[in-house]
Amino acid sequence: MIKNATPVNGGAMPRIDRGAVMRRAWEIFRETYKYPQIKFSSIGRKCFAWALRKAWEDTREAARIAAIPAAERAERVDALQVLINRASFIDHGPTWRMTVSAYRDEIRQLQSA
Repeated sequence: MIKNATPVNGGAMPRIDRGAVMRRAWEIFRETYKYPQIKFSSIGRKCFAWALRKAWEDTREAARIAAIPAAERAERVDALQVLINRASFIDHGPTWRMTVSAYRDEIRQLQSA
């Protein structure tokens, strides 16, 4: 096993760069709470803690998707395309929009890895 790796699902996954996670947390914090236009003392630590948790969640999800073999990702994308085509039978507009949006988001995640 690689020295700089931790076992995940029977394989080895590289360690996550904590500096990159912190930079992403600050980016999320700035986008969401309009920092520095609004002072940090007005926003609070809990809001930054939320941004940090969101950054970790995004990073773990990206690592999980990157660990999926390319063939399985391609199969999943094909299955999602079929589901998008079948979603045209959904009668309720908001439900259709939400369903297709979720499928397309998952396709984007799978293809970006």
